[in-house]
Amino acid sequence: MEQRAFSKINVGLAITGKRDDGYHNIDTIFQSIFLGDSLYFARHHSVVFSGDAPELPYYMAQLIPYTESNIAMKALRMVQDYTGCKQGAAIHLLKRVPPCAGMGGGSGDGAAMLLGLNKFWDLRLTDEELLTMASKLGSDVPFLLKGGTARGTGRGELLETLPTSSAQWLLIVKPEVSISTAEAYGRFAGTSRVTSDTMDTVTAHMNAKDFCQAFISSDNTFEELIFPVHPELTACKQFFLDRGFPTIMTGSGPTMVVLLEKALDAIRLQEEIKKAGHNWLSLITKTHDEEALR
Repeated sequence: MEQRAFSKINVGLAITGKRDDGYHNIDTIFQSIFLGDSLYFARHHSVVFSGDAPELPYYMAQLIPYTESNIAMKALRMVQDYTGCKQGAAIHLLKRVPPCAGMGGGSGDGAAMLLGLNKFWDLRLTDEELLTMASKLGSDVPFLLKGGTARGTGRGELLETLPTSSAQWLLIVKPEVSISTAEAYGRFAGTSRVTSDTMDTVTAHMNAKDFCQAFISSDNTFEELIFPVHPELTACKQFFLDRGFPTIMTGSGPTMVVLLEKALDAIRLQEEIKKAGHNWLSLITKTHDEEALR
């Protein structure tokens, strides 16, 4: 049995303040995309977990643990503890989403494990029970249970479902830069040009099913925080802006999302990236539309 995992982009992200628990409040628009990992389940007398990432560069593949520290395995142990289920499974994780990219790849795997085990082990957990477990696994996991389009507040776990627009072509570009999310948040000094008013504007465009205007009107606090210390990210974004393509950074980075009119634009951009000598991973994908989520 295969369970596909969602990944996401952030169409804008505002850090709105620090919380008493040490985390930060955010205001963001989540949008799920077709690029996603797969979990494969087979009958086995005990739990066996493995994985690989044949489509990702070696240096990225090496960052992915297939151990108890993987969020997918944390989800499995949570399900076992909650249900008392003693069944086994041979589970293989096929990674397609770059790790440490601000795309919720690991969180999507956790959500997919919850959904997959519920079916594979016939646990009959309710949506509410799955959502409760998801919220304990991580801030992005609740959204990635269902995907689509949603405004996330709090740590990102408080979700307001928004209309999902028609599918849009994207080029996902990840420079060879490592970003510590904790370090990035640590640079937040309490103010940002990106506010909830910014996200209100993005939301209004999403409600009108105008993804392009939502994308163009968005902004990301993390660009203010990490571009000054990682000039390659500034150069990466400018590379696409100079060619007339709206570009935003997703999550806490370092991945850029380039909005395209057609898939051919992505192929041409990939050729230009190569000619310019940039060692950037680039992947072509689309946003989910309503039909894809049925």
